[in-house]
Amino acid sequence: MRSKTWISKGGSLMFHVKQLMINNIQYEFVDEGQGTPVLLLHGFPDSKKLWYQMIPELTQQGYRVIVPDLRGYGNTEVAASYQIQDSAADMFSLLTQLGISRAHVIGHDWGAFLGWYLAAHYEAQVISYTALSVGHPNGYLRSGGLKQLVKGSYIGLFVIPGVAERVLAAGDYKVLTKMAEDDRLHQHWYMDLTRPGRLSAGLNWYRHNLKSITAGIETVNVPVMGIIGTQDPALTTAQMKGSEKYVYGSFDYYEIAGGHWLPETHGDQLNQLIIPFLSRQRS
Repeated sequence: MRSKTWISKGGSLMFHVKQLMINNIQYEFVDEGQGTPVLLLHGFPDSKKLWYQMIPELTQQGYRVIVPDLRGYGNTEVAASYQIQDSAADMFSLLTQLGISRAHVIGHDWGAFLGWYLAAHYEAQVISYTALSVGHPNGYLRSGGLKQLVKGSYIGLFVIPGVAERVLAAGDYKVLTKMAEDDRLHQHWYMDLTRPGRLSAGLNWYRHNLKSITAGIETVNVPVMGIIGTQDPALTTAQMKGSEKYVYGSFDYYEIAGGHWLPETHGDQLNQLIIPFLSRQRS
């Protein structure tokens, strides 16, 4: 185990960073705090750093926060497969190796899709699920309508090997500047994705899971909270609202006046919504 210092909006924070071999992949993750476990899952093009603004409050409220770099991201090794079922098996193994039988799950972007899969297929291990930005895959496909199809058109580029890499890397990764909602996001992405093979690893989450998105997944029985930014450039509020049809447990829905990367830009507001939701669930 080792510690890393993180410069946050409010100053310096120290987090405990660990590494484990999981299904032949070296994972790096933050393991901070004590109490009921909460698993935080990031998406593209992020890493565990996305959650650093939210971790201190979660730990202060009595939660043990587990925050991995997912396959190919951050300091976790690249992999041959990025299929959602493989990453879900990794998360189950991660929790098992840490002696955790059940945890709350919070996911954003691809981490939200992974969270939906965990809630559907690993129900016994999931106390509750909080989906940020990305709704249930069936809601995405059937409730977003033409507006969601237009907003998600970038996926058509991302799934083309070689072409997507050239477009995103052009002009010293100028597209990242346009995507980022603050300077710190851009700095993290640039530092991570300019390493050899890392941009392709992130894009492979799209390429290896396109069929999984279009096929959808099973309904979810655990309590769910869905939160989305009203100015999200890639996702409609309708696809998150429509997720309620595929949740047989309780479904809480909230909108925030923000964009896509809410854990970075609206971390305090998210905590104000999420922590009471977590406290209401039985572990």
